[in-house]
Amino acid sequence: MTEDKIVVVQIYNDIMDATLAKDKLKENGIDSFLENENPIGLNPLGGTELKIFSTDKEQAEKIIAQ
Repeated sequence: MTEDKIVVVQIYNDIMDATLAKDKLKENGIDSFLENENPIGLNPLGGTELKIFSTDKEQAEKIIAQ
C-alpha cells in the first residue's frame, strides 16, 4: 500500500491566480487546497501554495499549464 502525500504543485504571488487554479483543478476532479494565503508583503519567503495529493501531481500540472 502506497502512502499518498500532500505536495505543492504551484506557488502563486496573487491569491486570485491561486484561487482560479484551485477552481480549475476542482472542475477536473482533483482535490486541492491553498496554504499561506497571506497578502503580498506579509510573507517575504513565498506566496500562496496550491497543494494536492502526490498521485494527482502529473495530471494537475497539465491542467494548470492549459
